[in-house]
Amino acid sequence: MKRRSFLKGAVLAGTAAALGACAAPTPQVVEKVVEKVVEKPVEKIVEKPVEKVVEKPVEKVVEKVVTPTPVPGTLVVLHRREYFKEMETLFADAVKKFIATKPGWKLDISTIAAEATEDFVPKMAAAVRAGNPPDISYHIRMVQQLYFLQLLQPVDDVVAQAEKLYGPVTPLQKDLNFIEGRWVGIPYMVHGGGHFARRDFFEAKGIDITKTKTWDERRDACLEVSDPSKKIYGWGMTVNKSGDGLGVIMAVINCWGGQITDKDVTKVTFNSPETVAAVEWLTDIYVNPKYKPMLPPGIETWTDASNNEAYLAGTIAYTNNAASVYAKAKADKNPAYEGTVFLGNPVGPTGQVLRGASGGQFNIYMGAKNPGMAKELALYMLQPEVFLPISLISAGLFLPSYAGYYDMPQVKEAFKADPNLEAMGREAFGDYPGGCWPAKPNPFWDAVQAAAILHDMMAATTTKQATPAQAVKQAHERMEAIAKEMKIGEQKK
Repeated sequence: MKRRSFLKGAVLAGTAAALGACAAPTPQVVEKVVEKVVEKPVEKIVEKPVEKVVEKPVEKVVEKVVTPTPVPGTLVVLHRREYFKEMETLFADAVKKFIATKPGWKLDISTIAAEATEDFVPKMAAAVRAGNPPDISYHIRMVQQLYFLQLLQPVDDVVAQAEKLYGPVTPLQKDLNFIEGRWVGIPYMVHGGGHFARRDFFEAKGIDITKTKTWDERRDACLEVSDPSKKIYGWGMTVNKSGDGLGVIMAVINCWGGQITDKDVTKVTFNSPETVAAVEWLTDIYVNPKYKPMLPPGIETWTDASNNEAYLAGTIAYTNNAASVYAKAKADKNPAYEGTVFLGNPVGPTGQVLRGASGGQFNIYMGAKNPGMAKELALYMLQPEVFLPISLISAGLFLPSYAGYYDMPQVKEAFKADPNLEAMGREAFGDYPGGCWPAKPNPFWDAVQAAAILHDMMAATTTKQATPAQAVKQAHERMEAIAKEMKIGEQKK
């Protein structure tokens, strides 16, 4: 029975009993049902999982890291062939002294090609690909092309240690060896050099060669000092295939405002009115009868050694060269040493002064068998007690690549004693990179050098096989072919 029916029945039963007992009148009953909602709190039990922490014993393992000591073997070292042979010997002797301190080690040391137009890069590429590279080489320039061909190991650790000891690397040496955020060459020395003049020859003609500042003034002074009857020729610079020849060609072109590429190496810009004007000016020296008296016989076929020999023989009064010619004169007590003055680059129509000196570096190759020992050798060769005796004898050929060296007392004393040496030292802190200007050193410029395009251009104009404008156009086209092969421009997109 429902609770509501039960209550109703109880009420009716009670009423009937009362009627029977009292006999009273029956009242009217009205039933009213009220529903009441009562809220009661309800406890809800929620069970939470119990997290159990289990402690497990940890076994401690001590890992020993041992830096392996290089197993004695044969260190293979290549170094650049020098025009000043005494420097070659000093370098090789220092390397031999180093290896003598390494018990069990043997040394395989030999010279390699001196210039970009020779076979240095192809030989290194072949050696790496054959799995038989040298451990380390010393050379000048060419780092960009070696890197482009993926032949070099990074050497950030070595350069970091060298800079900590000897200060920051000089500007152009950094541009040459620090590529895409990595050091791929260990700067070794700055290759001093530039324009050398026999001050005594010019003074005998009443000319102060140090006051000549432009290419026109230098050319005219060279003509005036010349005396073929006495075998004295003023202009001792060739445009033939050689490192010195390339330096002259590009110095003139850059001073006229011509350039191989734009600053970012996105396109070839060689064929321009500025380049054509520069080539016309330079060609005129070799074809105009007016200037014949200042040209030594055979200058059109000179190599890199030829102007050195002529300068030391006293037959030319002015040349562009590495400091090897000055160093050799000093070593041999040649009168040319006392009579020489070092001159900076002359200026052209743009009026821009271009100053700078690149240098040489150590490179460690992919697949080298002894990279650890090669790095030790590089740091050894940079020690002041090893480097300074070579540098100070070199008379500018081996200048320091680290700024801290220039504050060393021995270097300051040497500069004070020799103004020419000091002037070459200042060039080390310039920013003119050479023929790749206004761009920084790059693989494309290395490839253009190796192809001898600039020499071929000048050979065409000086033999009258092409006008300067035609020769420049032909050179530009050859450069564009190389740029296409190397995907120049596409890399910047």
